[in-house]
Amino acid sequence: MTATLFTKFLILVIFLAVHLVAHVKGWYYTRPSIDTITHFLGGLALSAFVKDWATAIALIVGWEILEMLLVNKRWHAFRETPLNKARDILIGLLGFVIGVDLL
Repeated sequence: MTATLFTKFLILVIFLAVHLVAHVKGWYYTRPSIDTITHFLGGLALSAFVKDWATAIALIVGWEILEMLLVNKRWHAFRETPLNKARDILIGLLGFVIGVDLL
């Protein structure tokens, strides 16, 4: 069963909306569990458009590496522990695994 293009874009829009609201409301700092939700939804949205496992893994891990490169002394965003980085990767991959055959 393959999802329609509308369904795929709907998943992407939901992911982007949750991320935007969390960012604007500052929930990434006050409600850290939102990070888990957005990583899962990101993996799910990725699975709607990318079916290749190697590409998905590269993108999910690459995002975490990009986050580390974006950290500087004045910008506190993306400062996470190695355990949090590993969890983000695993949760993103979980979203991808669940969605890859559904979407």
